[in-house]
Amino acid sequence: MFVAVKGYKLDGYDFVPQAKEAGAVAVMGERESCSLVETHVTVPDVRKAMSDVGAAFYGYPGLKLKNCGVTGTNGKTTTCYLIRGILEAYARKTGMITTQIYNNGKEIIRARRTTPESLDLQRLLSQMVGNGCINAVIEVSSHALVLRRVENIDFSVAVYTNLTRDHLDFHETMENYLQAKALLARKLDNEDDRVVINFDVPEFRSLPDNLATPFIGYSLSDSKADVYCDGYDIEPHGTTFNLVTPKGSAKVRFALPGRFNLINAVAAAAGAVACGADLNSIVKGLEAATPVPGRFNYVDAGQPFAIYIDYAHTPDAIERLCQSAREISQGKLLLLFGCGGDRDRGKRPMMGKSATTSADYVVVTSDNPRTEDPLAIIEDIKPGLQGGNYVILPDRTKAIKSILEMAKPGDVVLLAGKGDENYQEIHGVRHHFSDAEQAKTVLREMRFK
Repeated sequence: MFVAVKGYKLDGYDFVPQAKEAGAVAVMGERESCSLVETHVTVPDVRKAMSDVGAAFYGYPGLKLKNCGVTGTNGKTTTCYLIRGILEAYARKTGMITTQIYNNGKEIIRARRTTPESLDLQRLLSQMVGNGCINAVIEVSSHALVLRRVENIDFSVAVYTNLTRDHLDFHETMENYLQAKALLARKLDNEDDRVVINFDVPEFRSLPDNLATPFIGYSLSDSKADVYCDGYDIEPHGTTFNLVTPKGSAKVRFALPGRFNLINAVAAAAGAVACGADLNSIVKGLEAATPVPGRFNYVDAGQPFAIYIDYAHTPDAIERLCQSAREISQGKLLLLFGCGGDRDRGKRPMMGKSATTSADYVVVTSDNPRTEDPLAIIEDIKPGLQGGNYVILPDRTKAIKSILEMAKPGDVVLLAGKGDENYQEIHGVRHHFSDAEQAKTVLREMRFK
């Protein structure tokens, strides 16, 4: 059966001929009929129906796993990795779905989107069940919640990281964005379920008002939270902190540097508490963690200045990234960034302001322009640029070369926006491109190894 979903640019019904050639004998969609096939199933909400059909076809795997959903604007991927590491330390085989990878408990698959379409998601959950997974950690996007990709999944834990401007091309307002995120918490209805809330985010303070389940609060330093830090020391290659939880307190030596990674660690600890993990497993899982690809990754070729690759692509993420870099910098902070095409245009000047007010010097370049003109995207960024501490170099290859050649001993260079992506999408075509590879190429030219 072919499911004809009407998207924002294309209509699934236009692809029925290709589906028939591929072997489809039936079509399901919201139209009253389809003359191209003998069997047509009309449904009022095709996305909900697709989730229902997928769940039934794969035997409702989302009801057979203990599922932890992680949502928020930034930090979701790292928090998912950390929670999975803790649950594995707790001897719970755990599958994982993130922006980067899908881990079905046996193999790792490169991700195509943050939360897959419901049919793909149900298939992955079915594979997890078949591979003996007990738990699943799922990065849940606001799009996935609104478009009903995560129906028929019994979430027992929902972790909220933070909330800042993003995806308003889809949600239109921040209130709509918040309400989309709140849909995950509303899926929990068992007295043993737990919603995990970041007390440091004012917008999340109202979430408990309409919850059918108890909640766990976490914070970087608020002792009124259930899980928090009682002192920490951030260093260039890691952080040591005192973790306080309802299950006891412990010192944690955490290999991921930066304040935002520390917040992710506390979020993961709170999520793991909600999942039932003990304190020893929490500490063991956090201390065994390695840097998540594309998230504040250090590039080392023996150069006298630091280089970090990061996925930061929102105004808040840029500010957090720069704040973390300031804590380990001995010199100036140099930042390279761009904005993605076919995405929220309203955040572009905001990112320009965040960059030029947070870093000492900024190189504005191209990110993934997709189907937009790269120069038009930069024009949208320009109104937010402050002062004169920036240069515009649309060619990302030349931009990376320029900023690295500018760095002096003790400086920190941040290459932001693409993280571990190995492509740049221009005019709808993906070309191989890696910030890390390009940085290493330039460093070799500068005679560093």
